[in-house]
Amino acid sequence: MKSASSLVLAGVVTLAVLSTSPAAASETVDSSRFLAEKEALKQELDAWKRSAAGQYAKRHGLYDEPKGTLQNASAVLDDQLRRLHLTKLHIEQAQRANPDAVFSVDSPFTLMTDAEFTKFIGSSFRRDADVFSAFKPSNSSGSGADDAEVPVAPLADKDWTASGCVAPVKQQGQCGSCWAFAAIAALESAYCLQGHELTTFSEQQVLSCDQASHGCDGGFPADGLQYVQQQGGVCRESDYAYESGQSGVAGQCGASSCSPVQLSIREVKSVPQSDAGLVAAVQQQPVAVGVAAGNPTWKQYKSGVVSTCASTQLDHAVVVVGVGGSGSATPFFKIRNSWGTAWGEQGYIRLKRGVAGAGTCGVIGPKSVVPML
Repeated sequence: MKSASSLVLAGVVTLAVLSTSPAAASETVDSSRFLAEKEALKQELDAWKRSAAGQYAKRHGLYDEPKGTLQNASAVLDDQLRRLHLTKLHIEQAQRANPDAVFSVDSPFTLMTDAEFTKFIGSSFRRDADVFSAFKPSNSSGSGADDAEVPVAPLADKDWTASGCVAPVKQQGQCGSCWAFAAIAALESAYCLQGHELTTFSEQQVLSCDQASHGCDGGFPADGLQYVQQQGGVCRESDYAYESGQSGVAGQCGASSCSPVQLSIREVKSVPQSDAGLVAAVQQQPVAVGVAAGNPTWKQYKSGVVSTCASTQLDHAVVVVGVGGSGSATPFFKIRNSWGTAWGEQGYIRLKRGVAGAGTCGVIGPKSVVPML
């Protein structure tokens, strides 16, 4: 996500500008169908605004309420109805492409066009080609251990959310800090799995203090973990609270104002870029990964297993917290997102396993890492 003038996720200013541009939503609307369904759309729009997703969208400025003169208010309302109609058409398309998933208007992003949502997610995950090729996982011995050293475990369903070592879903808000949230989530689980009490660490510290990343303009989970590795620890969330979700800026580093939890990351290990490699890694602990989320599939996802996305270009960072479906026709990766619990399956999404190449929504990508404690 970006600063308040060009937000990537949950941005108040950006969405205020986008949602006042009727042309954006009217270009591909089926006019005859829209007019036939307009009265029903009004009822659906009212219901959405009263829902948890709609209330979240209102609090975070994801749409404009009709105001001003009667003419202006009428124009804004008509634009909202067209946006809702367009979203419903795209839901139908997503549903046909993903028969094992459910897509719904019950999403905070319903009044955004697909293009706006793609731009909104856009740069929260760095995609610099030179950085992708230059990244080397660190290790304490300096031996440059490669991907093959990630432990390989027998295939079995695993859900780390049932272990007591996965913190509740968080909300990154108006900042492209998904990379910091993914890094911290993976670290919280790794620390807990070492026998410690589940402790929530400070995303704000990593976001504000890691000089290898770009704050609210994006970064990689590996960089965040390597920052903690270099520091020898990280502060608790309660001592260094997250504020960038409201401000949209990373702010100055304030690590000196809190006492860090001392921990030693022996290695920030990359995960083999394959379905089997990611499965084996997740059997051991949650894994920070990149995904292609700036598309209609993620925009309106409600539940079930997603089998295809329109893109595999990485633009978002999340954490794989489980693998499942070994006894069914749709094996999946369980993903913990950082868009709050009003989205998806209480903040989670499931992506189909066994998809060739980069995997469903690019989940089998080059930037998957785990902190080895």
